[in-house]
Amino acid sequence: MKKFALFFTLVCFLSAIQAQEETQRVQLSARVGLSGTTMLIPKSTIDAQAAFGYGASEQLKLGVTAGLIVDIQMKDRLFLQTGLMYGWQRLHQVQTAIFEQESKQISIASENMYKMNRVKIPLMLYYHSSLESNHFVAGLGLFTDIALSGQIVYDASAVVKDPAASSTNYIISGHFDPFLNDSKYLFYHIDNDDYTSKYPLYRGNILKRFNMGIAAEAGYQVFKFYFGAHVDFGLTNMMNTKFAGENYIERLFSFQIMVGYKIN
Repeated sequence: MKKFALFFTLVCFLSAIQAQEETQRVQLSARVGLSGTTMLIPKSTIDAQAAFGYGASEQLKLGVTAGLIVDIQMKDRLFLQTGLMYGWQRLHQVQTAIFEQESKQISIASENMYKMNRVKIPLMLYYHSSLESNHFVAGLGLFTDIALSGQIVYDASAVVKDPAASSTNYIISGHFDPFLNDSKYLFYHIDNDDYTSKYPLYRGNILKRFNMGIAAEAGYQVFKFYFGAHVDFGLTNMMNTKFAGENYIERLFSFQIMVGYKIN
């Protein structure tokens, strides 16, 4: 995946250089806006996990996006776009699980808050309805991005039903960077008890840093200002299968509402 991402980046810049040599017009713009991010879980994964008492739901949380965009005129109203965008992304995930372990039934309900710092390189073709000051814009293409850092804040409650004893309620919490290849721990204590225990959750990364996928955008140019809506649909399974299993899939989906300003 790393080699592919480097190759993709190289193609972006070589295409930009070639287009610049063949045409005369290159536009540099700055953009900033709000973003929403979630993890898409395929129905096949949901159905497979449901058989084991697992369920998940997602809630969008707003983040921010900003960066520089280069538009290179290829021919008439057709432009090639690349650039470098930074995104601070958040998403909220609720998970439930019910399973048997050593004749005990364990029920868990958890809330996970994801925060990620990501850098994205787009490679898209755009069609401008006009070359005048005010006109519509539509684009389609690819993107690749990489996580610089991240954090998962994990809060959960668990109920352990033991046939040989009464039920016990636990409070579980933890926070860690899901992209680091290090030891991750959770902390738990019995409800209404101050004594806290620590146990290892996993050794390694939980999420993959690299992502790639399909992007689309629509917007309107008003003199030097641009107003647009952009979506990124990731094609990469972001979960480390060594942690979640071979059949568990989550893909990143994000949208951005942006304001741009043409620098030249």
